[in-house]
Amino acid sequence: MLFVTLMLPKGKGADAVKYLKELKAPKGVKIREIYFTFGRYDGIIVFEAPDEATAMKFVMQTGFSTQYAMETLVAVPANQI
Repeated sequence: MLFVTLMLPKGKGADAVKYLKELKAPKGVKIREIYFTFGRYDGIIVFEAPDEATAMKFVMQTGFSTQYAMETLVAVPANQI
């Protein structure tokens, strides 16, 4: 399953950026890309996980470590619909 997590900073700033640059995927998760963005959200993580529970653990761990407010979406490739 493909997931997109939108991140809005709430705290650590530079420490959170460093954390995300060095972020390693836990077992069962494959990070495709991490982006820093302008606009409503300041960061995006695109990742794969086998199920929602694994994705939730990863997002919770990352959110707690960075103090980002996070919103995660399931992404379905257009060619699969």
